Amino acid sequence: MFVYALYVFFNKGISYSFLAEGVLALGVVLIFLNRKSYKILLDKRVYLLLFFLFITTIYFIRGTMNFDWFSVTRDAFMFYYILFAFIMFLFQDELPYLFKRLCLIYKWFPLVACVSFLSLAYVPFFSALKIFGNNHLLLYKSGDMAVHLFISSILFLNGYIQVSKRFLIVNAVLVIYLFFITSTYSRGGMLAFILAFCIYLYFSKEIKGKAILSTYGKYLLIIIIITFPLFLMTNVKENFQGRKLGIDQLKENIVSIVNPNIEGTLSDNKIWRLVWWSKIVQYTFGGEYFLQGKGLGMSLVATDEIITDDAELRSPHNFHLNILARFGVPIFLVWLCWLFFHFKKIRDKKENQFQLMILAMMIAFIINATFDVFLEGPMGAFPFWTLVGISYVADTFEIQMTPILKS
Repeated sequence: MFVYALYVFFNKGISYSFLAEGVLALGVVLIFLNRKSYKILLDKRVYLLLFFLFITTIYFIRGTMNFDWFSVTRDAFMFYYILFAFIMFLFQDELPYLFKRLCLIYKWFPLVACVSFLSLAYVPFFSALKIFGNNHLLLYKSGDMAVHLFISSILFLNGYIQVSKRFLIVNAVLVIYLFFITSTYSRGGMLAFILAFCIYLYFSKEIKGKAILSTYGKYLLIIIIITFPLFLMTNVKENFQGRKLGIDQLKENIVSIVNPNIEGTLSDNKIWRLVWWSKIVQYTFGGEYFLQGKGLGMSLVATDEIITDDAELRSPHNFHLNILARFGVPIFLVWLCWLFFHFKKIRDKKENQFQLMILAMMIAFIINATFDVFLEGPMGAFPFWTLVGISYVADTFEIQMTPILKS
């Protein structure tokens, strides 16, 4: 949970610390040491995850014959991070305690994220502070922040986090303020937050969460009146995509989602992605890489002849198409089946409120991963597969994950 908190609070700033990979390695060792007492859910969802691990190992062996082991390992971890879900089965007896600690992380996330953003923007010391790799410690990817804002919000709504009414209002101000910021910088993050929230509320059977939302709604206009001027007064430099905080950029981001005629960097960014994605579809569904994909180890930017200013970019801003490009059409379809087995449960009337909440969180992750390199790295994969594991453990052992703390 400590390492989980570091990745939630600091995101890209510790992405090269390899702490998540260290936790994963330790978890695998613990599974081996406790193999006699290790119990796991065996259904079609888990069988598919085991299949992904198996096929990735085959691709890993093949990749090391042609490329350096570090590049192949980095690509292989897009599926090896699945092991976090299996590690959670070690802690079936401690699951309520672990989830309580996780809720505590998200209780403070809006405040920590806000302080970090303002510190990076206005304090020169933090803008130059680097600990792991070449990234600033407080540098946060906006799409990732939107996903964690959603998780924090939904935990508040479901009563898993205890706060006073005063803190609840302050938290609402921080969430809306940060939502404006993330929506300015990331269209994918904005969609992840909004769509996941709408889907959850539509299928939610929990009256209490809706009642809390209704309470928020009474003060929503006041909160926006307080928050929006703060957002407009936040004067920071343009990001690497040429986007600057402000009402104009926010409006362009919203309009550009449905209007293909918007000109400028937003349109260029969209066209750049679509061109790359279309290339992947062409050489897989209609080309020589239909069955096996291109494999692991190579930079898809180079092999697909994509022109970009990002020297570190190796994979498309879409986790699903990354699978398609590297593993081929059959594995891609298996991945879609795994998603289908989960998301069809959202309409299941027998699904309890906790499982519905986790599914909504998964939807937020998947939407953001459709527009960014997210689940390929520990910043997205560590929390995503941990939440998947928590869901599986609670389902397998029928653990009642009712609100631990009353809101």
